[in-house]
Amino acid sequence: MTAASRLDTLRQRATTTRNVTIYVAILIAVPTAYAFHVWSGTEGGDFLLLMMLAIGVPTAFDEYKTTIEDHWRAVAWVLGACLVVTIEYTGVYVIGTETLSLSAFWASVGAFLLVWAMNHAYLIVRSRASD
Repeated sequence: MTAASRLDTLRQRATTTRNVTIYVAILIAVPTAYAFHVWSGTEGGDFLLLMMLAIGVPTAFDEYKTTIEDHWRAVAWVLGACLVVTIEYTGVYVIGTETLSLSAFWASVGAFLLVWAMNHAYLIVRSRASD
């Protein structure tokens, strides 16, 4: 295998729709988690949000939206999913800390588990309905 063909193979692998969704999710996750950390002052909460955005969103795309081959539609899906997850996570976190008077740690854990469960249940129901 020549160096040029190796480079072409690497370029093809790096620009698959799946990998593009991972890149976009990470690029969104890092500043979003940092902003959440600055806003909330919570050490664990920002990490869980980071994991949900950087790992959970691309994994959900890979599991439930594999029919999207267009990079721009995939990027739009990931951006929308990151926005929805961030709003849900922050909302549940605020409810946990303000309304339920939970510690920041437990509110973060609860927000992570609840948002993950809700979104995966929605995606499962939606994928079964479209079959």
